[in-house]
Amino acid sequence: MIKQCIHTRIKLIIILFGLIPTFFSCGDVYDLNGFDWEADTPLSDSVFNREIIIYNYGDNLPSGHSPLDDMDPMLFSLERFSSINLNYKTTERWDLSFSSIFRSSIGINNGKSRGIGYGSSAVGGIVVLDTPYSKVTHVPENLLFTAPGNVGLDAQGTLSYEMGHAVYTFGGNFVRPDKVSGYDENDPAASKEANLYRHMIYCLSEDLVNKFPKAKNLQGKPLRPRTMIIKTARGNYVKLETISIYKGVTDPLQMRRGYASPMYTFRYTVIRAEEARFGFVLRKPALHVNMSTNTTSVGK
Repeated sequence: MIKQCIHTRIKLIIILFGLIPTFFSCGDVYDLNGFDWEADTPLSDSVFNREIIIYNYGDNLPSGHSPLDDMDPMLFSLERFSSINLNYKTTERWDLSFSSIFRSSIGINNGKSRGIGYGSSAVGGIVVLDTPYSKVTHVPENLLFTAPGNVGLDAQGTLSYEMGHAVYTFGGNFVRPDKVSGYDENDPAASKEANLYRHMIYCLSEDLVNKFPKAKNLQGKPLRPRTMIIKTARGNYVKLETISIYKGVTDPLQMRRGYASPMYTFRYTVIRAEEARFGFVLRKPALHVNMSTNTTSVGK
């Protein structure tokens, strides 16, 4: 009887030790939905102190990165200049979310505030400055970051008072009124051409304001460029400017309806938290990341 009990215990030990490699093999971790959680890797120094331009974010998204509907977000890591799988919503692996019916709303990842990243260790925050991108040379002291801090359409395109990163022109076009002046319901050809410039969304970039210095908003005031200061999920700082929501178009003079949208083009600079300066630290050439072609290049 004693021998039988000992034999049974030995068999149980062998079975248990045989199962352990199954649970821990290859270092992979699996959740109940079968998602493979990849180990996070340290940040590369190459992301800091350079301008990074992202083209057509929203195009050619990998599997698991695409929104399920118009209200579902797209997640982006500024520090890894890449799209992030939606299964990582409650982690610190992403910094910005793009959401809403027009994808005009940008949110940040903060684990303590009710939002997409709630419950994670993320410490993100955001603030909008009424300042051109090129003029933002440092992180201003005593900035009041908000979280989750969604930034959407600017008051310059509405009758509200909030600062946002883009304007909506409604049925006209206060940026390019010359393009909609020929709108005539009785003239199909004129209406077709004018409709290409109605209901536009323009990002309030420095380039837009420079090319249309006489443009005035619905309140009759000149357009002002917007720059966002962002605290990343890990606590570093970013200055960011959105440029376009139309695929393949960065020049405001060429923007019109008909291009695939919303696909974001934006530029930004990442600095370490302790540095707190943007204007004197661009020690590397610009990095260009095209999401449509999945290519990265280095240039001016």
